[in-house]
Amino acid sequence: MRPWLRRSLLILAVFALCWGGAIWYWRTSTRMPSTADLAGTMLALPLVLLISWWLGKKLLLRLATPAAAPADAADGGVHAAANEAAPRAPLHLAGAALRMPGGDSASELAAALLDKQQRPELDPELTDAQGYPVMSARVADLDEHGQKELLDDWLRTRPADTAQDGAPHFEAEHLRALALGAGVLNELMQEAAMHTALDGYKPAQTGARAALPTLQLHLLLPSDWDKPQRDTGAAWLHAQAEQQGWPSDKLSTHLAGDSGPLALIEQLAAQAALQELPCLAIVLACASHIGELTVHDWTARELLFNISQPGGQIPGEGAAGLLLADAAQAAALQVDTPVLLHQASMAVRGRSADSRGHGDASLLAELGGKAMAAASVAPATITRLYADADQRSSRMIELMNNAGTLLPDIDLSNDVQSVAAACGQSGHVATLAALVLARHEAAKNASQVLCLSNLDAFHRAAVVVGPEALALESLAAT
Repeated sequence: MRPWLRRSLLILAVFALCWGGAIWYWRTSTRMPSTADLAGTMLALPLVLLISWWLGKKLLLRLATPAAAPADAADGGVHAAANEAAPRAPLHLAGAALRMPGGDSASELAAALLDKQQRPELDPELTDAQGYPVMSARVADLDEHGQKELLDDWLRTRPADTAQDGAPHFEAEHLRALALGAGVLNELMQEAAMHTALDGYKPAQTGARAALPTLQLHLLLPSDWDKPQRDTGAAWLHAQAEQQGWPSDKLSTHLAGDSGPLALIEQLAAQAALQELPCLAIVLACASHIGELTVHDWTARELLFNISQPGGQIPGEGAAGLLLADAAQAAALQVDTPVLLHQASMAVRGRSADSRGHGDASLLAELGGKAMAAASVAPATITRLYADADQRSSRMIELMNNAGTLLPDIDLSNDVQSVAAACGQSGHVATLAALVLARHEAAKNASQVLCLSNLDAFHRAAVVVGPEALALESLAAT
């Protein structure tokens, strides 16, 4: 519901209540109201109630903001408060791509989320222990058998990787994740190939070596993969990147930890600033839980969503990635519409969001306020909010409550979109997909977008994505 419509309905309700109460009182008491009675009950009383409600709301919002962190500490003790790192220059989102159940591009997924067309459904292949179909969100027309043939052919060219002790075993969901990741990576590599220093690059040329930076490929693979699967998957994706024409001596691949995409991005930005090195990096996440392996595992651990476990998770899959660059590299990439990723604000909850009572949920609002302050953006300039929350009530209630606190004028039903709630559980993919959607919205409408991350049980984060011009206007407005 639109904010102006909500306010109009509230005003009408207050006037109707006052007028109806006064008329009922006068009729039951057989008392003829005077002019003062009419003015007081029909006009003064509704206005007093509305003004009192407005002032009370402002007071509560003012009191709630500084009290957010102590409240969470009293509830369970925050192990790591919001990051207080020195301000850094914003990075450029020079490219973005995704493959999700709702679409193969940011524009398709954004339209599907806005129209409420993407939602988990009964899976045509997967069943639970009782033989009933499970809810899932799968990417249509994904050729996992073709992916297995590609991977097997590549493995045969690498004898060291096919040794009996180190040969990885890939289930269907592993193959689906790699196929999705390869599609996103190829698209981002095409964006990176627009770098002006790439033409005519030769390893022996000293000037060219200095002009062309090392392209860092940071992979966020599922944490439940074992080491051979992660190492082989990373090596195969590295090989896919090499085939796109980027010089092999200027391409480095790294397996990221489990701290999350935003923590990784902040680490990359800080490292580039401290070492005074150019920043050109691809951050890629891919995952799939569409397989019997996940269904059996989640059922055994009581994590699978079903009638008896309404707080469970819905299997999903997807891949998402960003091409990050500093200002100089963004210019070399010839980015048409610069979109900035400002400094993120991150913290760790004192209590798990999966615990009974969910603990205090106001930490996310505090982080959102810090993220907007770091970007010099006023709440009124935020036009949309993207999050990685899934359908669980603990995540959705936290998201909506904090979104309403941070952005009181935003339309919660249309302008707050959550990736995992529509596309199922895919871990870090949902967080990166939210950033990809934010970049699309910011570039399309020249607007500021807030991203909130509360999918994890403990980690919380917020960041602003938007064009540079609006950031300066917001600073002047505040």
